[in-house]
Amino acid sequence: MSKTARHGLPLIASEQAQKHVTHNEAMALVDMLIHARLVETGRDMPPASPEPGDSYGIGDAPGGAWEGHAGEIAGWTEGGWRFSVPTEGLIVWDGSGQRMLVFRQGAWTGLFDAIGGLGIGAAADAINRLLVRSEAALFTADSAQSGNVRLTVNKESTADSATLMFQSGYSARAEMGLAGNDDFAFKVSADGSGFRTAMTVAAASGAVTFAALAGNAVSFPAVADGVLTVATGHVVPVPQSGSADDIETIAGGADGTLLVVSGTNGVTLTFRHGSGNLRLGTDRVLAAAGDTLMLVRRGAEWLALSHSQNG
Repeated sequence: MSKTARHGLPLIASEQAQKHVTHNEAMALVDMLIHARLVETGRDMPPASPEPGDSYGIGDAPGGAWEGHAGEIAGWTEGGWRFSVPTEGLIVWDGSGQRMLVFRQGAWTGLFDAIGGLGIGAAADAINRLLVRSEAALFTADSAQSGNVRLTVNKESTADSATLMFQSGYSARAEMGLAGNDDFAFKVSADGSGFRTAMTVAAASGAVTFAALAGNAVSFPAVADGVLTVATGHVVPVPQSGSADDIETIAGGADGTLLVVSGTNGVTLTFRHGSGNLRLGTDRVLAAAGDTLMLVRRGAEWLALSHSQNG
């Protein structure tokens, strides 16, 4: 055997004259292949003025001094061009693309292109081909491009699912996304197997449907100089002092916010129409636990929707 099996490095034969020639040829090829750095890949014509140590991945239709060496690696030395046939799995640095390449199935491809799996902090498997064990993960925009960043989850057909699953102890507790159709759904589970749809947003209309009654948290804000500041959708106001108070302004909420105000036994609350930002048609009084006032915010004003005195 006059050459090595993998990279074709010349071997010194016994009783060979000028052994240094064979040795130097082998060393030139070793220098070209160890920690290989290609100036460019897919090039068909040799550069006009190569530098010693420059190597190239030859394209499919080479000419000039590279003719007959399609797909090989060409390295420039003081003695001219030397060539090597890349072997399966050879890894090189591509200077033009600023990335690692691997010779795979007869072509140069990105080192991480079309790989079977990737595990960070843990081993990927046949199902979870991308697995990350980490305290946090960050996707950030490339400032050199559009400045946007989007994470896309794609499914093959309408009947399939494209969702995000949230687990506790590797048991599913919530799911959101396109679950078995093209409507956006929020689902929850108490045991990881049975799921209940909490909310659905119709893809065709944007209509929102709740599968169960929606409740509002109740809070008990105090009136301060005629101003009632609200932070929840259901409030039971507390007078600033004593057992009665007037309310002229409601602070909080946003345009379109619905608000339910309930009374308290033994407390009289008077909402003043036309004062501050209240538009109620007339003054509205809550004097018992069964009394309610429902309002909606429009712009900066609160408008009365209904008033019931059930005390």
